[in-house]
Amino acid sequence: MPDFKKGKKIKDLVISIVSYNSLSFLKECLDSILENPPEKDYQIIVVDNASSDGTVGFIRRNYPGITLIANNKNIGFAAANNKAIKKSNSKYVLLINSDCIVYKNSLDGLINFMEENPEAGATGPKIVNSDGTIQLSCRRFPSMFNAAAHTILGDIFPRNPFSRKYKLADICRNKPLKVDWVSGSCMIIRKEALEDTGFLDERYFMYVEDLDICYRMRQKKWEVYYYPDAEVMHHTAGSAGSGRLGKIKSSFRMQKSVFYFFWKNYRRSLKIIFMPAIILILGLRMFFATIKSLFPDKK
Repeated sequence: MPDFKKGKKIKDLVISIVSYNSLSFLKECLDSILENPPEKDYQIIVVDNASSDGTVGFIRRNYPGITLIANNKNIGFAAANNKAIKKSNSKYVLLINSDCIVYKNSLDGLINFMEENPEAGATGPKIVNSDGTIQLSCRRFPSMFNAAAHTILGDIFPRNPFSRKYKLADICRNKPLKVDWVSGSCMIIRKEALEDTGFLDERYFMYVEDLDICYRMRQKKWEVYYYPDAEVMHHTAGSAGSGRLGKIKSSFRMQKSVFYFFWKNYRRSLKIIFMPAIILILGLRMFFATIKSLFPDKK
């Protein structure tokens, strides 16, 4: 397991941003960090997954102080973040999507919270939409039954009790909470915890890698927190691709990642008998997502 690099000054925070054809969002994200930097010593690493929108050249011309890793192909979210993590030499790593905007004092708030809670392996801030509404970014670990019910009912009956329980929709989000997992759209991780659990699982190309790393942290007795006093805005799906084909690909990757999570963690238990049902349910969700993309509702 990689350790802090000997002979190099350890920074307090390394900020890892993965980009893929999201230049307009990425510029906003970088500017928000540079306008609201932490007081602690920090470094920004942008990992570009072979964007075709000029991201690499733009970063080199306009942000010379930012470390850039330019991949020659799209290696996925987890693998790209791991490149930044392995290159970093810091006490904490912040994973943040290129379509996020950081607000004043949020980064210092996250660092200070981690300092005050040494048992915390990872912490997520309050994440809001562009209209100011709160994203349900901290959740429970999904049981197979709850996951199936949420998958079936989530789109047609969003307020169903299974989805609400999974999303912790009814909890008070005004104070710090111990939770099962937090969204990887913005998550600060203790480097020591990463060295204990292992880095992000690169078999997740996109989605669910945040659930997986928090699951492994809890197995290693690290706590995961939701910290609402730090706030970040997230343009939902701004970095996931657009258009019908992009939405279909995103849905496929989501269902594939969900299946892998259950297979990885439950295949050695009696829960394996439910895998055929999970495959059927995820297949149906993929089918309905494709239909919805091809024939969107007209307003």
